[in-house]
Amino acid sequence: MSLAQAEDHIEHVVQHGARESASALSRLLRRPVGVESFAVADIASVAHEHSRVSVVLAFETSGGVPGHLAFVLDEATAASLVASLTGAEASDLNTVALMALAEIGNIAASAFLNGVARVVGRTCLPSVPRVTHSPTEQALRAALPPVPLRTATLRVDGAETISVVFAVS
Repeated sequence: MSLAQAEDHIEHVVQHGARESASALSRLLRRPVGVESFAVADIASVAHEHSRVSVVLAFETSGGVPGHLAFVLDEATAASLVASLTGAEASDLNTVALMALAEIGNIAASAFLNGVARVVGRTCLPSVPRVTHSPTEQALRAALPPVPLRTATLRVDGAETISVVFAVS
């Protein structure tokens, strides 16, 4: 497989995974979640798309496509998702809220990797999530390797942004 074919394959894998994540999140949150765009980016440009402080849900992936997967949510988006899941009003991102976000991340990551597994024909598994609520770029540098990243932008209710970021090892 040529380099261009490999890049196209990775792009297809990420697109399929992002669509599966959006579908799973939509069912979980009972809110529309769509895929808006796909890109190749670096850590700094992904961080630039978000507020200075964000919640990053990070996973290592193994099996059919080993790599790193992260979901990046601005604080307001994170609080809104917790409220959708728990039925409570948006609140502080306390320990309980971060645990709820870890569960949202588990579902989104599992859906992403199930979509990837269908494309590559091999089982793909996520690690236990690492939830970080800190400066966005710092959290991304801790979670992802310094390589070109495949990204997808998800929109919740057409407004709130979630970045899905994937790097193949």
